[in-house]
Amino acid sequence: MSAQGKTARHAASPVTADEFAARLAALAPSKHLAVAFSGGPDSLALLILAAQWAKRRKAVSLHAFTVDHGLRAASAAEAKRAAAMARALGVPHRILRWTGAKPASGIQAAAREARYRLLLDACRAAGVSDLLVAHHLEDQAETVLLRLARGSGVDGLSAMAPARPLAEGEPSVRLIRPLLDLPRDRLRATVRRAGLQPVEDPSNENEAFDRVKARKALAALAPLGLDAARLARTAGQMARARAALESATAALLSGHAVLSPFGHVEADAATLAAAPRETGLRALALIIRIAGGNNYSPRLEALDALYDALLQGKLGAGRTLAGVKLAASGARLIATRELAAAMKAEPLALRAGEQALWDGRFRVSLPKAPRGQRLAVRALGQAGLAQLVAHDIVIPKAPKPALLALPGLWREGALVAAPHLGTLDPRIACHAALRRPAAFPSQALAGKA
Repeated sequence: MSAQGKTARHAASPVTADEFAARLAALAPSKHLAVAFSGGPDSLALLILAAQWAKRRKAVSLHAFTVDHGLRAASAAEAKRAAAMARALGVPHRILRWTGAKPASGIQAAAREARYRLLLDACRAAGVSDLLVAHHLEDQAETVLLRLARGSGVDGLSAMAPARPLAEGEPSVRLIRPLLDLPRDRLRATVRRAGLQPVEDPSNENEAFDRVKARKALAALAPLGLDAARLARTAGQMARARAALESATAALLSGHAVLSPFGHVEADAATLAAAPRETGLRALALIIRIAGGNNYSPRLEALDALYDALLQGKLGAGRTLAGVKLAASGARLIATRELAAAMKAEPLALRAGEQALWDGRFRVSLPKAPRGQRLAVRALGQAGLAQLVAHDIVIPKAPKPALLALPGLWREGALVAAPHLGTLDPRIACHAALRRPAAFPSQALAGKA
């Protein structure tokens, strides 16, 4: 019998401990895990199964974290109920509160961002390497529908991955979804078997939210054969297609592009232009992402227009997209961080022994500095580069826009160090390491243009 047939046959049966263990084993979990636990039926089923799994294994730690968004009057009481259920299952629990002003619009997106930020911080504080979330078969199908409605391509329609990094930086934390191929009713059956009463969030029935609309649309589409299982299979097929495209893109870049330690990219323009359009667009998007320190690719319409300009040899003196300037220099395409964008990077100040990510591109560290001093990190710009030249610092051969957009350490308006280029104060030691986005193929940009 097929896996689909088995799922259908057991559609209303609880998830067994062996089933859960097999799914979790396929994701190679660490020994330090946490469950994102709202108290709702899905996350309660996950916590029940994870608690059973952890109790059977030595040296495994499991935590439960509940985010109280504070968006409804009942949310604090619901978080306390979730804490009580976690205690009943023998799982250490912590409530994470989203404090501060809430946006007037886009509340769901803002709440999601806040939720994962709070969960990431809690995981790192507790030494957790894997965060389990309770996304299931219907969640995957709803995601496909929503992305189809937004005109997503292969990447969007591949929907949710079983595992992915939760964020850049260290210590690393993965988000894993061990229930992604299981239907919602089996999770509810798991909760009923345990004799626990989940928290029911009324917003899950509010049709003002797109995901609730998608859930109801899914029920209407099922008679046409567009049920949750079929849509989830489509997501799996799109994920395989995405992996193939990413492999082709990485092969293109690894042989025909160079990533400089200064953060700029040089690529063979003719090779990029001769590639199949989908591969060429992906390569261009990845170049822009890493040169600009961006977490997401540019919008397809703007990327298409830029690629057409490259194909037609019409880049001219250069074009800017997503904070990155792209210009032709002979046979090469050069992508550098736009200085104006680097100058707008979020302010950053470091004391001795501290480090932080600046402009989404460089992890700047300050091993040594005078005690009590805080040094501002901002772009070098013309003024910083001029100060280095005035102090006889040898400036390496590199595109000037890339050098201007490098980080500098400043004290009361005066440059004291540039991690890539030199130090003007012997009491200061600093370093800067280029960040690679997690989605950026590790072998890409390793070759020579």
